[in-house]
Amino acid sequence: MNLNKPLTRFLIKAVVLYLGWHLLWYNWIEPDGTVNHYLTYNTAWISSVALNTFGSSSFTLSPFSELNTYLFKDGIPVVLIEHGCNGLILMVLFAGFVVAFPGPWRTKLWFVPMGILSIYLINSLRVIGLAVNHMVSKSSFDFNHKYTFTILVYGAIFYFWMIWVNRYSGINAK
Repeated sequence: MNLNKPLTRFLIKAVVLYLGWHLLWYNWIEPDGTVNHYLTYNTAWISSVALNTFGSSSFTLSPFSELNTYLFKDGIPVVLIEHGCNGLILMVLFAGFVVAFPGPWRTKLWFVPMGILSIYLINSLRVIGLAVNHMVSKSSFDFNHKYTFTILVYGAIFYFWMIWVNRYSGINAK
């Protein structure tokens, strides 16, 4: 393996960053899941606020004895948000990609937080879409949850990465 090749260096940095985050996060920083629980609840809450803004009657329920948060629309539980669905891992992967990829740190310092905020908003829109989908067509909910919204969210993150590579990394990627 030639460590002088940019792709090899990028991959090594990305793997080290991810493994380091995973080990630190789950073993020392966040072993009890408090931040994960907060992000899960907050994603449901902001989705509920948005739905209420457009005339729905929605609320969230997050029993602290459970790790999940429920989003109710018109009194019916429509979306169960688990920690794996709160977008945290996507935010970490996005940030790790940008940090590991060549480019000026000055730009990374604003691009990473903006990307994380964008991922948070897109994930909240996903939850809103799933809630509406559940009310309109329960039969398509599982398909849209598993495929449609996954493709849209990952596509958006890939688009953000391409913006980084093409506009801000300083590398001419053609």
